[in-house]
Amino acid sequence: MTPSIEVRLTSVLHGLRDVVIPAIDPAEALAIEQSSLILAQLDMLVKQLPYAERYHWLCRDDARATAAAIVAGAAGGPQSRAAAAGLADMLANDGDDPHADYLVIAEGIAALTAAAAEDADAPWRARIDSAVLDFACRQNRRERVWFKDAGFDPDPAELPDLPTMCASPPA
Repeated sequence: MTPSIEVRLTSVLHGLRDVVIPAIDPAEALAIEQSSLILAQLDMLVKQLPYAERYHWLCRDDARATAAAIVAGAAGGPQSRAAAAGLADMLANDGDDPHADYLVIAEGIAALTAAAAEDADAPWRARIDSAVLDFACRQNRRERVWFKDAGFDPDPAELPDLPTMCASPPA
């Protein structure tokens, strides 16, 4: 039987923690620091691995819902209407790779936002701005949860844990 990715990563973690890092000359501060960062990243990956697919689906589904909301009722000049049509075409292509689909949709949202600043009607532009800002706030929160274990978040106590976030529908 082939060992799972989780088992393989755990094995690498143990090798680094128990053999490699202790063997580094204490005078090599940079090597110790970098090895510790590698160890921390691998440890986070092991914790994130069971949730990676769900996390990507959450991000993708929210981006698609936001995109659908902002292309509806397009009103404005040729740039914004063309960007809306392009985003609508992206929405019609529902891929089975949620991360890749998220990146495509996010690019389309960015293009529409930029075009809307040029020639969209004021009410539609305001709706786009509001929807995109709300989406960005939700995505930022998801990313904060995803990287919470890195220890850099200014207020980790306000965030749910990764299993809780991944168990819920997109906010």
